[in-house]
Amino acid sequence: MPENTIQIVYDGGDATGHAIELRLLGQSLQGIDRIISDGLIIASTGRMPKKGERAVVITKIQEPAIGSYTISGFWQEISTSLALGVPIITNIGTDIISHYVKSVLLLFSGRKLESDKALETVEKIMLAQIAANENMDARRHEEIMRMQSILAMSIERLGPAAAQYVAPIGRSVETASFAAGSHEPARIGVNEADAIRASNEIEWGPIGEIELRTDGFKFHTSGLSVEHPDREGYLMAKVSDPAFSQEENAYTEAAQRRSRIVVLARRGYRSGQLQQLDIVDFVREISS
Repeated sequence: MPENTIQIVYDGGDATGHAIELRLLGQSLQGIDRIISDGLIIASTGRMPKKGERAVVITKIQEPAIGSYTISGFWQEISTSLALGVPIITNIGTDIISHYVKSVLLLFSGRKLESDKALETVEKIMLAQIAANENMDARRHEEIMRMQSILAMSIERLGPAAAQYVAPIGRSVETASFAAGSHEPARIGVNEADAIRASNEIEWGPIGEIELRTDGFKFHTSGLSVEHPDREGYLMAKVSDPAFSQEENAYTEAAQRRSRIVVLARRGYRSGQLQQLDIVDFVREISS
């Protein structure tokens, strides 16, 4: 295949008759698009993708080719939104995406060591490109650490996208293979797809008191923004407490002051990491 193309092949099940369930195909393509887009954003900007952001190049698919069920695609710049990173994508985008997608799928199918190796390859490609374009000898260590952090954080949040990608596997088809350019395809079967789906299930702990620092709120989504209890960054906690729907309440008043509060909540974990908080009652605000 040309170097700026991708190919997704679905095999077995419905695909033996050159068919696939439409709803599941849509989920699968949305999932792989999210993974590709995040990888391209990191490659072209050297930073984490923002929520809802899509790459400055778009992935287009062509009509399925004759075969089990094969979809080919290619990258094309958005003419109204070109960026300095586009030449980087043209030069090394296929190399990065091939290993980046493999790293995501391997991580959530339970093969972390192999995922880490694929991610190290992405890191080396990106650092080599940076070094070729500017003198970074004086800050090489800092750049390596920054890139490692960005790549690790980016794939950890792609579990839902990976689950979308494997949606047809075991339900309409038996395998899905993703290939970029001339690289070896990443092939996912039913066992790996089940592992990816299981890794994205939320495990809820018991309700208990938890201390949080507030950082804002959203009425329409029943969301309270708080500092993440386990790491840097923020988490949008769901507030199930009926009092939150009132125009004035203890949560919004505390959020306006960015106060620390104690609430009754349950924690939701995915793959051992805190992903969700469900707040059921307000206990008290902590005086500063």
